[in-house]
Amino acid sequence: MPIKYNTASADYPKGLIGIIDIGSNSVRMVVYHALKRVPLPLFNEKYMCGLGRGLARTGRLNPAGVAAARIALARFLVMAERLQLASLDILATAAVRDAEDGRKFVKEMEEAFGITINVISGEREAELAAGGIIASVHDPLGISADLGGGSMELASVERYKIGQTTTCKLGSLRILDASEGKVKSMQEMIKRELKSVPWLKNAHPHCLYAIGGGFRNLAKLHMRKTHYPLNIVHEYVMSRRSITQLVEKLVGMSTSEIANLPGISQKRAPTMVPTALVLQQLLEVTAAPEVMFSVSGIREGFFYDLLSPKLKQEDALLASATDLAALIGRQGEYAEELFRWMDPLFSQEPIGWRRLRQALSILSELAWSIDPNFRAQWAYHRIIQSSLKGMDHKERIMLALALYHRYQTKWKSERTELKLLDERERLWARCAGLAANLAFQLSGGRAGNLHHAEIRRVNGQLTLALDAEASPLRTETVEKRLDGLGEALKAFSNFVL
Repeated sequence: MPIKYNTASADYPKGLIGIIDIGSNSVRMVVYHALKRVPLPLFNEKYMCGLGRGLARTGRLNPAGVAAARIALARFLVMAERLQLASLDILATAAVRDAEDGRKFVKEMEEAFGITINVISGEREAELAAGGIIASVHDPLGISADLGGGSMELASVERYKIGQTTTCKLGSLRILDASEGKVKSMQEMIKRELKSVPWLKNAHPHCLYAIGGGFRNLAKLHMRKTHYPLNIVHEYVMSRRSITQLVEKLVGMSTSEIANLPGISQKRAPTMVPTALVLQQLLEVTAAPEVMFSVSGIREGFFYDLLSPKLKQEDALLASATDLAALIGRQGEYAEELFRWMDPLFSQEPIGWRRLRQALSILSELAWSIDPNFRAQWAYHRIIQSSLKGMDHKERIMLALALYHRYQTKWKSERTELKLLDERERLWARCAGLAANLAFQLSGGRAGNLHHAEIRRVNGQLTLALDAEASPLRTETVEKRLDGLGEALKAFSNFVL
């Protein structure tokens, strides 16, 4: 007897939350640890079913795709039972929405598995995709573009607000079917469809936020080809010129040649040309100078939409850092105390880096349970490889480097991704980390202890004043830490001034 699941949209769940996304190209299930500002994915699996393959020609779902989707749903529902989910929402998008037999498919799946499938409209899909960007990118300003197999959803985004939305019949499978694989026909179809969106040409976005597996494959290809040192797709940025150059290469290649390119999955190879053409045309029509790729989309947007207004306003980086600290058993007031204690040292830091220092303060004891010989390296890699959201690649490396220096005063490693930072950014990370290191020497990482020690910079000189109770803490080790921090701050000040 199938389990009848609550849905997060109907009842605020306490526990693991799951979502199944039945798309035109794939069926995916993601399970998150809780309904929070930045939920952590615990299970993430997809099947490339191709429900929408042939839809443009036949008007019906692909029979092989229907069979594959049934298999995927059966597996996912068993996994949902095994994981004891508190809620499970099931969404279906363009292929099921547009197909003549879409309703039949939904009815058959609901009866077979005892589930409820929510077929969302194109406009709703656009809103959820934009919500995914707002949920995971700090202060976004531009247009979100979610490309699936059967449609593409567009929405203007400005920080926490969603503006104009639309849905286009520009899914990668749909374009491929309708054009019979001819590049010129693809280009004409894309231009015609984008021209029908009245608000797009006058949008003038600062950035285009690209969502969807096809777009992510383009990013992976470019990262491999350019030997980009950080293997993270989320918030990877490409210029309009780079996209044009990439398109020029792809249109002259066969499907088998594309399939052999680094970063391209075998099953997505046939749709990479229409995917690239869509992105190129979008950038040309909107005149956006760059595109930022996102791993977040309608699933993240769906759960973000269920949050209270107060939770939605939380900073994604600080919220996810707080959750990560909680997972290692570090909660309390020390983070705020450390952040304020360091303030006098960073009066001239850029505003954008202030939130990085807040995140550092929250995560300052990240490696407390690791062997001391490995803490610095472990902390660095933990940040680089984490699912923290709300920071770009430079900011991620700066935070990781600051955490390294929280545990190790001198850099003792070779990391190619550090070349993405300039000297000023490296110095700031070193200063922030060394300040957290000194604070630990004086407080043991516990709240209520730093008020015994006051740190200041007077005429470029760093001073530390301890009250009578804390005076025995001034040892050779503390003086050495103080001198090292003072030298780093002088070097950083030279760049600031």
